[in-house]
Amino acid sequence: MKQAQTLRFIDILRNLLLLEGEEFIWELYRQLFFREADPEGFHSHLSGLNAGVPKTNFLLYFLRSSEAERLYSPSQSPEIYPHTTFIGSFHRINHVTDVEFVYCLYQDLLLRQPDLPGLHSHIHHLSLGLSRVRMLCNFIESGECQEKIQTVPPLAAPLLPHAQSIKHIGMFLGYQPKIYLDGEGIGRFLVRLTEGLLLNAPDVMIHVATTEHNFAEVEKLFQAFAPLYPNRLFIHHFPSVPWLNQHLPVDVWCVPYVGMELALQLERPVVLCIHDLVYTHFRELYVRKHPDLVQGLDRIVHAMADKAAKVVFNSAYVQNYEGLGYLQLPLHKTQVIRLAAPVEEYRNLGLLAEGAFRSKYHLNGDYLVFPSIIRAHKNHDRLLEAFLNYRQSPEGRASQLKLVLTDHYRHRPLEQEIAGVLGRCQDYEALNSIVYLTRLPSGDMPSLYKYAAGTIVPTLFEGSCPFPILESLTVDTPVAISRIEVAREVISDMNAFVTFDPYSVPEMTAAIAQLYQNRHSLVVQEKAAIGGTLQRTWSDVAQEYYRLFQSLIHR
Repeated sequence: MKQAQTLRFIDILRNLLLLEGEEFIWELYRQLFFREADPEGFHSHLSGLNAGVPKTNFLLYFLRSSEAERLYSPSQSPEIYPHTTFIGSFHRINHVTDVEFVYCLYQDLLLRQPDLPGLHSHIHHLSLGLSRVRMLCNFIESGECQEKIQTVPPLAAPLLPHAQSIKHIGMFLGYQPKIYLDGEGIGRFLVRLTEGLLLNAPDVMIHVATTEHNFAEVEKLFQAFAPLYPNRLFIHHFPSVPWLNQHLPVDVWCVPYVGMELALQLERPVVLCIHDLVYTHFRELYVRKHPDLVQGLDRIVHAMADKAAKVVFNSAYVQNYEGLGYLQLPLHKTQVIRLAAPVEEYRNLGLLAEGAFRSKYHLNGDYLVFPSIIRAHKNHDRLLEAFLNYRQSPEGRASQLKLVLTDHYRHRPLEQEIAGVLGRCQDYEALNSIVYLTRLPSGDMPSLYKYAAGTIVPTLFEGSCPFPILESLTVDTPVAISRIEVAREVISDMNAFVTFDPYSVPEMTAAIAQLYQNRHSLVVQEKAAIGGTLQRTWSDVAQEYYRLFQSLIHR
């Protein structure tokens, strides 16, 4: 998608509006219709101009005319209009997708990137039949554009560089077993990164590649925003990796999980994302609970890291331990790109009405929540023991507090340990206060956090600041967290949080009590202590990945 190097819509309009009298009318016809003024129209418009009609009114009158509807239609060839004219600039972007078109209007008239609600609103109106030239009029007529026209010097340099060529980014999801990604950390990461790239880099096309038996699951993963990018987001299922290498025009691949062995066959440069190698931190536990997983990863992780052009970590802790230590990677081959709070995503999803949400999931009264799949290092067994201890205390019984989990322990790695904890408790009221929900749709997650009295994160280890901390504080729900090393990288003052030793059940019990007692006052100090991370957005994350992808493509 190529555009003029110096002139934007706002430059042309600004220069046009600096003209006076006859010169303005002649140039108006040339810029907007690319013809000379007819005598009748010229004298009529000149009379109106001399009578005090604002110049912007003439712009909008011309653009809303039947002649403009014909001249600005997609059937017109852009080659017949010079790039230095307004109509020429319009036709150079008239062939792009609706998303790119709206993005260009923001960039060339408002001199900024679009906000998500505005972007989605404009795309929705285009889908309902609003013509592009009418949308252009709406932008010009807006107060924000009028202010820019008055204040921006003519021929000012663009704030954002125009794209010179499309970059094809591949998202490789070559899982060989059947997977369920909605609500999973890797699924959420990939969705947020993809949407951030599509929103912030109009020169990017995304190709998501998955195995045929996982195609429906991957389609579901992207269904919330895929319709907004019909010509920039493509989901493919492939019979073999050689087929991908031959048929997809991918410039660089993003591989979000180190265990996808099929990625070793990719021919284009690979960016490998290693969120963590948790099994190397708890080897005895994982060998006992997941022997096949450990054996499989041991066999391929070094080959995957060696193949990658760059290996990205979410924290310096994991970069040092997994990257430089365990994998013995050279420093120049590694990079830390931290994750972000899902501010844009949660704003987009919105909240269910509290009554409707509670009714949907039968969640009456106060509850604490730990949204996580039950895995060996997530520490659900100690959390349940601590919660049952609290619920059997006088204060806990009076609170009638519930604990909500988003998974069930049956057929999970900690089934035996959790069954033992539950079996030792004879207080049936306390046992009945534990709520096991299945995985919630992504759209319901903001509400789950918002209506909770607090979020508790007991995990023994994470590769970055745990998602639940950022998600919970995004909707102003306080958290209690385990004292793990990676949290200290992004939390400036751990004393502002309710914290506990994840191996100490008594400490966790006390933290539950403290979180519930102080639930109304904690969130302000917690958000202040992690403010820098909460201000980071997925647009920031996407731009860092974009620069990395771009460097590998140029190389």
